[in-house]
Amino acid sequence: METLADKLKPDVKPKRKVLIIIDADPRTNNSRAAEAVRLAGGVCVWEQVEVSIVLHHAAAHALSEAAADLPEGKIYKQFLPMIREKGGRVYVMPDDQTMEALDTEVILKNHLKEPALAELAAEAAMVIRF
Repeated sequence: METLADKLKPDVKPKRKVLIIIDADPRTNNSRAAEAVRLAGGVCVWEQVEVSIVLHHAAAHALSEAAADLPEGKIYKQFLPMIREKGGRVYVMPDDQTMEALDTEVILKNHLKEPALAELAAEAAMVIRF
């Protein structure tokens, strides 16, 4: 039997999922990678969708210790933590060369494998690739 409390609960629908895959190298194609991160940060602020970012191959340099020294470094330092604070996820899929530039803890906490990427893409209402 449905109680009054059950009737008064708002219908909470699961948030739609948005997956943003960034391939652009922030060292050479800095504005494209930075704009993708800025876009994700702006969408996260709405708190209407669940945002996941995948920094693919060289794009993972945005999480390296040297990211602050990149031309758009302040964007990465500002928006990547904000995305996490708003419930978003930031994953890395670095290539071998990029993996050497990342802190081990960053890789351990945020590494994503191909099957998990495929699952994220399948669950997403929208996939955007930069």
